[in-house]
Amino acid sequence: MKITLIIDSLTGGGAQRAAILLAEGLIARKHQVSLVTLFGQELDFYQLPETINRIALKVAGESSNLIQAAKNNLHRWRYLRQAIDSLQPDLVISFLDKTNILTLIACWGSKYPILVSEQNDPTQNDIGRPWSWLRRLVYPSASQVISCSQGVDNNWDWLKSDRRTVIYNPLAVVAESSTNTELPEKYDPEQKTVVAMGRLTEQKGFDLLLDAFASIALRHSDWQLLILGEGEQRQKLEAQRDRLGLKDRLIMPGLISNPFPILKRCHLFVLSSRYEGFGNVIIEAMACDLPVISTDCPSGPGEIITNEENGILVPNRDRDSLAKAMTKLMSDPARRMELAATARKSLKRFELDTIVSQWEDLLTATAKSKSTVV
Repeated sequence: MKITLIIDSLTGGGAQRAAILLAEGLIARKHQVSLVTLFGQELDFYQLPETINRIALKVAGESSNLIQAAKNNLHRWRYLRQAIDSLQPDLVISFLDKTNILTLIACWGSKYPILVSEQNDPTQNDIGRPWSWLRRLVYPSASQVISCSQGVDNNWDWLKSDRRTVIYNPLAVVAESSTNTELPEKYDPEQKTVVAMGRLTEQKGFDLLLDAFASIALRHSDWQLLILGEGEQRQKLEAQRDRLGLKDRLIMPGLISNPFPILKRCHLFVLSSRYEGFGNVIIEAMACDLPVISTDCPSGPGEIITNEENGILVPNRDRDSLAKAMTKLMSDPARRMELAATARKSLKRFELDTIVSQWEDLLTATAKSKSTVV
């Protein structure tokens, strides 16, 4: 099949990573895959395989007012439709809420089956009243709305059940760690490490993690905290770090193109998010043989972690519970090893081949259904 993927950009986010992994998996199964981004290539963090046809439209950006926003969106719809028409795909898959809406509008009245992938909890991720209204208007026209977790899917009860599907995001292949791994500046290989990973945003709750770590830091002087990622809250988090006296205990090196060798050197992974769609970093940490503590967000982590079996779940946004769980595992290497071993065994359902098979079955059924209707 000829398949076109649509996403805003290839910046370093979980949705972008999931889209690229899906593209790679579909190509491995002899499908012809193209990828269209609204932003230009200058924002790329992830690298695409050479076998993927890439079109960077460079039509994304901020609008100063409603009139300008309307004009810009008309511009985006036109160029997006032209790009899709030039590719003549059998199916179109769009990722992320606003891009999904733009794609459905751009392809209104076309012959293309459109599948849209929702990657976040819409009850927490506010896209604004106009966009929410448009989503209600256009999502019923999608061939399928694919949610990355059951928690996300629960929000689409106003859609027909046969138009809704849950497919988890795939696990990236984790290569063996290299002995020549370049470690972040100020990282002390002699200390044990609590590691977290994600965009430096309010959603990810790194402020909660810093507070929790600071409250137990004196009891665990042989531990350091490593946060991998970049984002708009860097300065705020650095100020919090200094206020809490963690300047020599916290390392924030930014984005790392291949974080897995570093993760494999760490001792405990913590996800402190206020909300998630899925939580790709959880399964990546598990694949690196790390025990995981996660906040029990409304969607995502609770579908990956069975509490006290393959990880630890703590109440959402609860600094004290997070600190208590952290100090318990930091003090118990045997329990850390036990959780890590169980976690590694629980990942088969997220393996790329398994997830691509689910997508391929859905794509085949959607294409067949469309041809039958036509």
